[in-house]
Amino acid sequence: MHTSVEKIENLIEKIRVQDRETLLSIYKEVFPMVEKYIQRNSGTSTDAQDIFQDALYLLIKKTDDVSFELTAKLSTYLFGISKNLWLKELSKQKIDANELDQSEEDYELLEEQEFQQLTRVQKVKDSLRQLGEPCKTILEHYYFFKTSMKKIAEMLHYASPEHAKNQKYKCFIRLKKSLGLTSQLVKD
Repeated sequence: MHTSVEKIENLIEKIRVQDRETLLSIYKEVFPMVEKYIQRNSGTSTDAQDIFQDALYLLIKKTDDVSFELTAKLSTYLFGISKNLWLKELSKQKIDANELDQSEEDYELLEEQEFQQLTRVQKVKDSLRQLGEPCKTILEHYYFFKTSMKKIAEMLHYASPEHAKNQKYKCFIRLKKSLGLTSQLVKD
């Protein structure tokens, strides 16, 4: 079973080790948006490639930090990095950022993705509160604070990390049910 948190962790790990297939997939998904934005704003396809490569490099460096947490959709995150890099480049070239083509499409896409992410995070937090203890503590520490099962077992005075892991699994199933994700249990 793979949870969305595990999928994100797996994606971050693949980026960290510079998995070729993963990076190519990210490139195919995100680069066209970046290229379109840069070309509409005084840039060329070559500029877009350079900026996107720099953005990918920064993302890879960020994943080296074990506390790095992806809080937005990956495409939104990379587009934001690319946009900021391009704005810095334009300021070096003395081009006024106010004159850029800031299409409503860009903002609406980013706002919608950010809103969806924030809504999902808030639903999870609300559901965790409703689960009560010890589930709230176990899941928060494991998924949000990246606490090891050994430390969680010690914190909650469980006999072993395996006992804590079994409890985490039961709590996670309860969380999925409270979020209405029970039909996905078999699929994940």
